[in-house]
Amino acid sequence: MAAILSSGSFGGDGPRRCSFCGRREDSVTHLVRSRGAYICDTCVSLASEAISAAPSERRLIRIRPARAQVPDRDAVELAIEEAFETLFDQDLPVKARCAAIEQGGNLVDTMNELGQRYPASSVDVTVDSIRLLSEDEAEVHFAVLLARFGPSGLQRAGHAVRTSDGWKVARDTWCGLIGLAGVTCPPPEAEGVA
Repeated sequence: MAAILSSGSFGGDGPRRCSFCGRREDSVTHLVRSRGAYICDTCVSLASEAISAAPSERRLIRIRPARAQVPDRDAVELAIEEAFETLFDQDLPVKARCAAIEQGGNLVDTMNELGQRYPASSVDVTVDSIRLLSEDEAEVHFAVLLARFGPSGLQRAGHAVRTSDGWKVARDTWCGLIGLAGVTCPPPEAEGVA
């Protein structure tokens, strides 16, 4: 199950998410919070049904949020992988790489700062798994491949989102990753600002 992903993690500008299914606050009807954990209305219903159906002697009960049913799943997964690959492709201009990030228009300076702090001649990414949360959001397990992280790379879980321009790496995923290197993302630009 995904780690608790709340506002304040991933560099402080990430959306609140259900700790069980990983969906963003704006894609659920209700999000209940207690002690730093969040649960959405759908997962509350799943948990309630599981409790009702469980034998009284059973203490640990599991729920498995349903996978999103989307048309042409293979094409969606390929588009998500391509967004991550574009983001880490150092042969591309920084602006093109930022365009692979949700609301990435104002991240050019942070990407340049990261490159100055940690010049890397060889960085790559591999997408290990994708779990579609809805028609426009996915949980992505990936590894950043750099020599200092060893052959398995830096393993991370993050998100991809579908925008009007196609699938992108979620801004909070990128900002959380570069936050590990001490680089802070600015707040996203207001809607409609280029």
